[in-house]
Amino acid sequence: MPRDISKDLKESALRLWEIGWEAEDICLVLSISRSSLFSWRAIFNDLGDVNRPPSPLRGPTRILTHALPIACEGLFADEADLYLEEVVTWLALVHRLNISTSTLSQSPRSGSYSQDASKTGGRER
Repeated sequence: MPRDISKDLKESALRLWEIGWEAEDICLVLSISRSSLFSWRAIFNDLGDVNRPPSPLRGPTRILTHALPIACEGLFADEADLYLEEVVTWLALVHRLNISTSTLSQSPRSGSYSQDASKTGGRER
């Protein structure tokens, strides 16, 4: 299970590496993985800090944009008896969007596709 590692420990590991310690010794003494050490070094080289900045993305990621639900509604208007699997295939072929039927049927209505569309046409097998 991953653990939160303090910024101080990460910086100490990089300082030890900078003064000539071997990566294996640093990992053994500080109980860290070799991949973490290399990752912190890459992050530090890129950003000048051992921690990445927090992601600007907040909340759940929307899988479907606002335009796609409208397109799906148009699809249901033309083909009212579609199964969700067919909608998933259509999204993959036309919009290059890979999405599962369960995600498609459970997406919230606000700004994305919803289960309500199954009442207007799409249904699960």
